Amino acid sequence: MDANEIRAKNYLEKLGFRVERFTKAETRVKKTPDFRVFAEDRFLFFCEVKSSPPDLWLDVQLEGAASGEIVGGVRNDSIFNRLTSDVYTAAQQFDSVNQRQQYPNVLVLVNHDDNAGFGDLLSVLTGNFFSDSGSIHPIYKKYSEGRIKKEKAKIHLYVWLNDNESDHKFFSNTNLEHHGDLCSALGIHASEIRQINS
Repeated sequence: MDANEIRAKNYLEKLGFRVERFTKAETRVKKTPDFRVFAEDRFLFFCEVKSSPPDLWLDVQLEGAASGEIVGGVRNDSIFNRLTSDVYTAAQQFDSVNQRQQYPNVLVLVNHDDNAGFGDLLSVLTGNFFSDSGSIHPIYKKYSEGRIKKEKAKIHLYVWLNDNESDHKFFSNTNLEHHGDLCSALGIHASEIRQINS
């Protein structure tokens, strides 16, 4: 188990869940999610863990630059592409064991990139930029309506863990039964969940 999987496992265990890895025999046959999660002996959901390393693009350029040399430049923001890939890959892993979505699928994203935040995940999933003033701007639809258009709905709860902040949760509400089961398991009343306009 890598450090990110251990972090997710510890997070889930602190919430009172029992976390079990897939066996080596199972993972040899197909690409599976990382964990099965239980409340005591009752199976609750599948869980996949993805992580985002720090973006070292500029640091690498600076290390190789001569004294006084200007480095950097324009590039696409890698955060949105990385999150899109994480959602897409996780959905495929969930499909390998839960194609008919009989159980909830939970994606835990462990973030180590100081330039990325929970708002970036919301933008990728909804296609919107949410300004501090409360206005909503649909400027990220190429991500939300692109290759994850269907896949994002296969994940019923997204958990965002930062290195130095509390967790954030995003419920997709794509399956009301799974939504209710997850809320119940987490001790969250549905009325406590802030709804965002998308």
